[in-house]
Amino acid sequence: MTSSSPAQRSQRDPTGRVDLEDPRAVEAAIRSLLEGLHGGCHDPALLTRAIDDLERAFRGDYPGLLRCDTLYHDLRHALETGLTMARMLDGQAREPADGKERIDGSHALLCVILALFHDIGLLRRDGEADLFGATLTPIHEERGVEFLREYLAGTSLVMLADKAELIMPTKLVFHIPAEWSAMHRQLGSMIATADLLSQMSDRYYIEKCRDFLFVEFSAIGIAGSADTPYPDRETLLAKTPGFYTGFISRRLEEDFGNVRRFIASHFAGSDPYDQAIQRNLGYLADVLATRNFARLRRHPKVFVPAAP
Repeated sequence: MTSSSPAQRSQRDPTGRVDLEDPRAVEAAIRSLLEGLHGGCHDPALLTRAIDDLERAFRGDYPGLLRCDTLYHDLRHALETGLTMARMLDGQAREPADGKERIDGSHALLCVILALFHDIGLLRRDGEADLFGATLTPIHEERGVEFLREYLAGTSLVMLADKAELIMPTKLVFHIPAEWSAMHRQLGSMIATADLLSQMSDRYYIEKCRDFLFVEFSAIGIAGSADTPYPDRETLLAKTPGFYTGFISRRLEEDFGNVRRFIASHFAGSDPYDQAIQRNLGYLADVLATRNFARLRRHPKVFVPAAP
């Protein structure tokens, strides 16, 4: 990899190889992984179309949707979640079968598209211009399921359109229903795990919590005043390590059956996502210990592409 500036490095995924603000680069990385799975990429043209449509949606050029106005949940996060999902699919395929059902090409592509579009419900619809998209946070997964069912019905994955509900585990209070099959439980867990890992491994994660997530939390009434869990930005940062080591770790390990191990399987035993998360949390711990918040010098930007 050629040398790059700190800003350029901060645009890349935890491996430093993929520019998360280049949809075509993310598409190429995902495509190469899907092509290596059992049966290859189910529909390469649909992958291209999906990323094009995702970009249009966040830009405000997709019919029925308004431009993305959320800060933390931007196009960069959507693209990285799709890439992380593709890597997990590859890692799952590398593990010994042991009689378990393999993920076929159609379900693999489905899950990548669901991962890419998992936050589509935060985008305001026509007639909702007076809203701040973050106010839709409590119901955005359900809105996303509704959108994705209709979207998939017009694709070669029409037979799997009813599986749009697999994005529901990305909702932190959602518990996977007992009636879901073992395969669907695993796929939903992988999508939700990809969502969490891509957030917390981001090079700007700490600053995004401070500058962006706090604003989104304020919009739904859980931050910004004395009677909320996060009355100020410093409190949000102070509670972040415990949130990860407690709630998030239990969700990843117990609720989602430790499917995060597929990342290490993909990377032949290494886990750059966990390494990035530990770096973020370690640096944050030092900041909190000294109360020197001025050390958080990065200034993240929202990635919403300009019109072509």
